[in-house]
Amino acid sequence: MNSFDLLRREIREYIYDKKWPALTKIQEAAIRYISEMPYNYVLAAPTASGKTEAAFLPAINSVEDWNSGLKIVYISPLIALINDQFKRISELCEYLSVPVTSWHGEASQSEKRKLLANPSGILLITPESIEAMLALRPGEAVNLFQGVEWILIDEIHGFLDNNRGIQLHSLTERIQKYMKQTPRFIGMSATLNGEDSDTVKAFFSNGIDTKILMDHSHNELLTTIEYFPDNIKQQSCKAVEKIYEYSQQESMLVFPNSRSDVEYLSVNLSRLGKQRGSYANYFAHHSALTKEMRINAENFAKNSQAHLFTICCTSTLEMGIDIGSVDSIVQYNAPPSVSDLGQRLGRSGRKTKKSILHFIATNPWELLQGLAAINLYCRGGIDRLDSIPKPYDVLAHQVLSLLLEHSGLPLKDLYRLNREFLCWQTISDGEYHALLQYLIQRNYIEVLGQEAITGTQTEELLKGSEFFAHFVTEKNFAVHSEQKRIGELPLTPSVAVGVNIFLAAQVWKITQIDYYGKKIYVTKATDGNPPVFLGGGMDISHEIRQEMKRIILLPQAWNEYDQEIRAALKELASDMIYPDNPYWVTTNFGIGLRTFAGSKINRTLQLLFDIVNDNMVYQLDDKKSLLYCRDSSVSIQETIQRVAAISWSKDIVHRFMEHHPEIVSRYMDGVKYKDLLSVDLQVDYSIQNTLDTDGAVNYLNSIIAVLK
Repeated sequence: MNSFDLLRREIREYIYDKKWPALTKIQEAAIRYISEMPYNYVLAAPTASGKTEAAFLPAINSVEDWNSGLKIVYISPLIALINDQFKRISELCEYLSVPVTSWHGEASQSEKRKLLANPSGILLITPESIEAMLALRPGEAVNLFQGVEWILIDEIHGFLDNNRGIQLHSLTERIQKYMKQTPRFIGMSATLNGEDSDTVKAFFSNGIDTKILMDHSHNELLTTIEYFPDNIKQQSCKAVEKIYEYSQQESMLVFPNSRSDVEYLSVNLSRLGKQRGSYANYFAHHSALTKEMRINAENFAKNSQAHLFTICCTSTLEMGIDIGSVDSIVQYNAPPSVSDLGQRLGRSGRKTKKSILHFIATNPWELLQGLAAINLYCRGGIDRLDSIPKPYDVLAHQVLSLLLEHSGLPLKDLYRLNREFLCWQTISDGEYHALLQYLIQRNYIEVLGQEAITGTQTEELLKGSEFFAHFVTEKNFAVHSEQKRIGELPLTPSVAVGVNIFLAAQVWKITQIDYYGKKIYVTKATDGNPPVFLGGGMDISHEIRQEMKRIILLPQAWNEYDQEIRAALKELASDMIYPDNPYWVTTNFGIGLRTFAGSKINRTLQLLFDIVNDNMVYQLDDKKSLLYCRDSSVSIQETIQRVAAISWSKDIVHRFMEHHPEIVSRYMDGVKYKDLLSVDLQVDYSIQNTLDTDGAVNYLNSIIAVLK
């Protein structure tokens, strides 16, 4: 029996009426395996391969009694994706008379009440909405989730290496406690590294084995690569002209790496279009825009038949929202990861099965990083996920949420939550008890005899809707010169006293950083040193950095690039002192170390170098993967030997960081609930989650033999 014949008659009729030419590879495999073998599954396949239907068809097909409660819970990272999937699934479910309900902050309140009065069908929901329900209205959860048989998680790769994913892992365990039977899980992903299979399998805490079904096929990729070096702000007029030229022939999505570049490009493209009488339409799309503006751009793309459009966007259009036919993708400067590049490329070529990528770089290091990402993608490589082994902050948040859900807990139950939930079993009893004691001391938890309830500080956290989300709002530091505020910068490891930065069309030297007041003080730079590239503060994987090194060391492979690109690569290569040694480079402060290592290792090396000198004298320019010492009397060669000779322990690093709270503040800047942790736990969090001491030492040992 083939996969199509395994489906019930109503579903087959739907497929026939919609004139599907055939089931896709992932649909064929998913229907057969999910129907015949009682496991959890992860469906890993390219964008536009029909993963949504591959997950829903066998799940819907397996439900015997739709009248005995809600049966399928679909969890999505994006409201827009829920709205998009709602339309697709509702059409199918009309054939089966199965109700479908959306549940998020913008969804219909009347439809929510209708579902609560008579739980049935399929629910599409965000993690934050589940959190709000459990914390504030747990009675709804008791009634709603008891009949659930399936939990479907879309874009699961986006949940595997961040706090929001840890929160969702906890939430799926919590809602299972209200279910009468153990649900099966299906995850969907367009970008999944095979080496991350254990991570994704561990995400489903239901005691059932997980299998991965992977479709390795990709569209044919057509690529153009162009380099337009321009001013230090990296906003190239020539690059805008080239994007405009493409926009006259193709409907496109343009992916820069910041909102400011989205606005810069969309404004300038629109200006050129008006000046030259173009019929192309230009839009901006990012999270700071109103919902109406984003939907306007999406709807134009969906409904556009003969009209060209260009949408300049952040990752808001990276995931699987259906916006119709897109001819090409413009990657403006390097993508953050190979995974991001793959997601973005999946937006084009849905009809032609040919993805078109225009890569445009305006900075030599962005050029090299982008070339590395493209090479890895073409070879089928995807960055490995960097998980968070000690999520103390999310655990603290979930403890408070559980106290809200159950209107308090007996102390004996509270003190063993880390053992009761699989998602917290990396947290030891000692760590967990220290966390609880701090929450009690700070009045987040109040103890009444043998009972624990939420304290007054938790009530403060509950004001507004921020408590339910683990989104981290970007917190920039205000930049001041002579009492005048000149702009803002994100606090990244590259921001340090003594370095030069670019802001408001000028070069400034940082003279002071107020970590508590979130201010950076600067004076006009006069030393001629180039400014550090600040980027967006995104970590770069070790895989990309190693590919960047491979490109630099293979000049014979540069012939495929044009003269401008070859010249830029040659200039980067000439920065190295020895032709056979890519590690030593010259800087204005003396010898520097070009690591070609991932951001996490670079960050750790900087810290270890400072520890052995008992001073914060080393500077990291992570974009250039460069470490150098601002004190010319300190030898980096000697520092490397000293670091490699030490048997490093967590205690050594812990003691140094205790005496340098500014380091902890920097590492914890993006951690939303850091205030729920004691200083000691914040230091431990930084060591366990943002550093890689073993990786850094192993890296140094691997290069010491060739360093000269």
